[in-house]
Amino acid sequence: MRENLDELSAILDQIYPGLPSDKARFEKAFGRTLYVHLSREDKLAQAVSLIKAEQTGLWHIAPDGAEIQRVGPPGEPQYDFQRIKDEVSELEAYDTAWNTWFAQQDIAPLRIGYERLAGNPAATLISVCEALGVQPPSADDVRPGVAALSDEISLDWMRRYRLDAAV
Repeated sequence: MRENLDELSAILDQIYPGLPSDKARFEKAFGRTLYVHLSREDKLAQAVSLIKAEQTGLWHIAPDGAEIQRVGPPGEPQYDFQRIKDEVSELEAYDTAWNTWFAQQDIAPLRIGYERLAGNPAATLISVCEALGVQPPSADDVRPGVAALSDEISLDWMRRYRLDAAV
């Protein structure tokens, strides 16, 4: 995550002092490195998802609907225009920061859109394997362990946000 990048680089700088860049430190520590930039194109949907998870305590569910990760007691989600607006801005700033960092480090990452990953995880995994030069698994063997949490509340919040933002 972008907010952890500087800390990781500082730790690696202590382990491998004197290297000229983050890229050099990462490659010294990890060898040949494939940089994957996973980003969600729909920042509003991402912001709504994050805020709902924070409010409800539920972050991940299995494809069968069973809870996988709950980090707090169940809570009722409450629409908050300003909170959503702030989160969208923060998410956009993270993408800008990543793109700036990639350019500064002269890195051309493999770019994967969350929407593409969610829509076709097998094809996305195959593209990552190809970029790594490793044999991909059979597409039939790829079964996501999580399901989307988006629901009618999410859709309602996005609709309300667009209306409120237009005012």
